[in-house]
Amino acid sequence: MIKKIISGVVLYALFSLPLVASEDRALFWRVDSAESTVYLLGSIHFADDSFYPLRKEIEQAFELSETLVVEVDINAPESMASFQRLMQEEGVYGGDETLRDHLSRKTYEDLQGYLKELDVPLYLVEKQKPGIVVLTLAAIEAQRVGLNPEQGIDSYFLSRIKNNKKIVALETIDEQLRIFLDIEDADALLQDSLHSLEELEEEMEILINAWKQGDEKAIYQLLFKDVVDGNAAIIDLYERLYFQRNIKMTGSIKNYLKQKGQYFVVVGGGHLVGDKGIVHLLKNAGYRINRL
Repeated sequence: MIKKIISGVVLYALFSLPLVASEDRALFWRVDSAESTVYLLGSIHFADDSFYPLRKEIEQAFELSETLVVEVDINAPESMASFQRLMQEEGVYGGDETLRDHLSRKTYEDLQGYLKELDVPLYLVEKQKPGIVVLTLAAIEAQRVGLNPEQGIDSYFLSRIKNNKKIVALETIDEQLRIFLDIEDADALLQDSLHSLEELEEEMEILINAWKQGDEKAIYQLLFKDVVDGNAAIIDLYERLYFQRNIKMTGSIKNYLKQKGQYFVVVGGGHLVGDKGIVHLLKNAGYRINRL
């Protein structure tokens, strides 16, 4: 169950599949109002060369848009400064405290075993709080097979910004990190994560194949189906990780649709699918939406 949560955290790509990127459908919509046009692209935050070049319709929409909208502008100096500040002040334990003091014996021993298998020293994570460790483990799994955030879809478009295009961020680094700093039962999340990481590669292969084919139903099933059923802790995490953020992001997009111009919005693919996703919320608000 938690492996799907890890998948949804950053929508990781773990395999280069035998598909041509320029023929990939991806998750791409156009939303029109009387004043403006908003393009919605579902991102994968870790990728590799096999994802590029993107389909020409996606590239053309980006070129036509005056504004690039992303979850967080990771290239902005204030984003890195904010990340470093929050990690130093709240993301790690102070003094002599370590993970050992806050995890059950079993979870701590399982973490040691997992890191030993990967030849990763324990000291790299022993001062991190459990929610941050979960993010670190997901990043390790992605980079272990050669993928990196610098080639993610959002990073790709941020790197192509020129003087005539603006960048707007929907969120801050603080807002995103606090979701994982404020997890109530972080020991259980980390324990279940460790048990399911061995299955993560297979899950990610399916997920990336679904993204390249533009199969939103398959993505929804992988990320959401049965995940929150009957588990209060996971329901709370998903509310904060996805559903509350979807409502807030949709509100921002509605504001763009009231202004003149064209906006190219890139958010994690998990935010766009399902009946609580941004696309559905915009449809319910009466906007014209076309899948491209």
